[in-house]
Amino acid sequence: MLVMSPLLELILIALGVLATFVIWLVWQNGRPNKTDSWPVAEGTIQSVGTVVVHAGRDSHSVDVGDFSYNVNDEYYSGRFTIAPSSSTGGHSPRRLVNQKIKVRYNPEKPEKSSVPQTEVGGFILGPFYEPFGEDIDPIQLNIDKF
Repeated sequence: MLVMSPLLELILIALGVLATFVIWLVWQNGRPNKTDSWPVAEGTIQSVGTVVVHAGRDSHSVDVGDFSYNVNDEYYSGRFTIAPSSSTGGHSPRRLVNQKIKVRYNPEKPEKSSVPQTEVGGFILGPFYEPFGEDIDPIQLNIDKF
């Protein structure tokens, strides 16, 4: 009969959990992104600002942009992250306001959208996951509906 110490059992359980997590990560990265097949609409960056992202006990601020887009004569809005690239040249992300961007939207629920990672005006734009962020300053969308 094989007798394991409680410490050995704990180590084996931890290794099993770690292996499961690594397999899940590899599987997630190998899957095509569901938003890649969504149709594209032209969006306009309406404003930029900063949000605080909470990660457990830590938090940090992230530059974000708010955009609007039109599908079937209905206006929608969304948010993306902004990160400087090597070609930023010390410019402020505020220069992105009024720039046009590609927005992928869910054809079944056009209010669901995603900004694919891309470079615009020396900044890298990427998706923003709302549940983790909180606005520092109010961000106003200036949408003129015609």
